[in-house]
Amino acid sequence: MIIEQKTFEDGSTFALWEVTEEPDELLEMLDNDPFVIEKVSSFTSIKRKCEFLASRCALNSITNEKNTICYKESGKPFVEGKDFNISISHTGNWVTILTHPELNVGIDIERLTDKLVRVKNKFLSDIELSFIDYRNEKPQLAIMWAAKEAMYKLIDIPGLDPVKDLHIDKFTPYLEGEITATETKTTDRNSYTLHYLVRPKYVLVRVVK
Repeated sequence: MIIEQKTFEDGSTFALWEVTEEPDELLEMLDNDPFVIEKVSSFTSIKRKCEFLASRCALNSITNEKNTICYKESGKPFVEGKDFNISISHTGNWVTILTHPELNVGIDIERLTDKLVRVKNKFLSDIELSFIDYRNEKPQLAIMWAAKEAMYKLIDIPGLDPVKDLHIDKFTPYLEGEITATETKTTDRNSYTLHYLVRPKYVLVRVVK
């Protein structure tokens, strides 16, 4: 079920779905769409089925109409026959989605786990590692990981390297706020403002460009 939904000043709309349902319940919410049934039947994992179905339920709730989510070769989702842009993320029992009628979007949700500390060298540069506040290491790492994931989804360029091509500026983590970042994969060297939210079990980061 949706536990949070909000439209922001930048025109994007966000929804967070906590998966408490079984696949059959989610399918019923989607009117047992034959297209969805065919797609989800190929998944062996119950968790994967629920993520797939819940993301579609969340989108339909945002738009108040039935939608068909498809994917580009890169894996980036889009809505068949519609002009608005979407981004999807999931972790644990949560599925989140971000939409915008015109601009590109990226969203990511990450759990606060010890894994973030173990793999930090795989997604952060030496400069980024240097400004980690070790009193708040886990949430700060989660924000930075989610920020790079959200940027990666929005930019959608093959071969984008999170360490070499995506750069987060120094920041002090709070329960919510903004961070700035830059991509250096293209000659444009685009800058981004990302919004984050820290909750007891997870972190959410969204970006619109």
